[in-house]
Amino acid sequence: MNTDTINIEQHEQHTLPVVELENKELNIAILPDMGGKIIELRSKQSGTQFLQESATDYNVVSQPAYGEEFSPPFAAGFDECFPTVSPSKYEFKGQEIDLPDHGELWTKAWNYKEHRNGVSMWTHGEQLNYQFAKHIELDGSTVQITYEVESLEEVPFEYIWSAHPLLNISEGDELILPNEISEVVLNWASKPNLGSLGDTLPWPKILGNNSNIDFHYVQNKSLSFAAKLFSDRLTNGKAGLYKQQADETLMFSFDTDQVPFLGLWLCYGGWPTGSKQKEYTLALEPCNARPDSLAEACRWDDQQQISPLSIKCWEVDISIFDGKQDL
Repeated sequence: MNTDTINIEQHEQHTLPVVELENKELNIAILPDMGGKIIELRSKQSGTQFLQESATDYNVVSQPAYGEEFSPPFAAGFDECFPTVSPSKYEFKGQEIDLPDHGELWTKAWNYKEHRNGVSMWTHGEQLNYQFAKHIELDGSTVQITYEVESLEEVPFEYIWSAHPLLNISEGDELILPNEISEVVLNWASKPNLGSLGDTLPWPKILGNNSNIDFHYVQNKSLSFAAKLFSDRLTNGKAGLYKQQADETLMFSFDTDQVPFLGLWLCYGGWPTGSKQKEYTLALEPCNARPDSLAEACRWDDQQQISPLSIKCWEVDISIFDGKQDL
């Protein structure tokens, strides 16, 4: 019997609403007005918070403006990137539009409605006419997220969607990836000599076989390194992080027919490049296109397209397990 319950609370000192989902296993907190960002994914059994927390209280910062660069204090928690990840120009209906960094959704206020086992949230595009929704439910130690994008355009348009969960990490935590990932495609790196966009690197020795660094394991922040990488098309839609000290695994599951790629954001003190205050996090990013630029994805013919006045749906499950899990 499902005993999940929902609490919707509001900060006493401020006006920023927080949606909380809670059952016997999990506690989740969401900021609808801050891009629908999930700011907490916590095991109630161990107390482990799996998401990277912002160093700044979101109640005392201004709402991000449309087109703002995605950077601290907003670079924390779990957002959605759509219809691009990196800033991109896009030819649409005879005009060139500029799509912003990390897409249109993370700066938007989302509507929300509670239901029996979770919450439904939705918002609308700015320069492309669509409704983007996610339905979040709890089932034991699993978070089930169903995505739904509805085109309100009368012509097709291309897009990228990527989950963007920035995780709370410690040195020695272990990435659990499908064995089929023996190479990765480079999107960006803080060290320019690593390669160029589209280059193939060996995994997990992305710095080369002469390096003793195994990127299956979370590195120390002193490495001063960051990179965004992509898998090739996958047949095994699972990826996880084993937290060594807590002896717990966070596992993402997705249908590779709908979500064929995995993005890897490794940030070990190498970003933001223009700031003295560097971030320490990683992201496992199930995504349906690559690389991060919609324009580049179209050149690679890896983009997604939605037909006029139609709906596309897909799902990502996130589960917490005791101990280290195999795929």
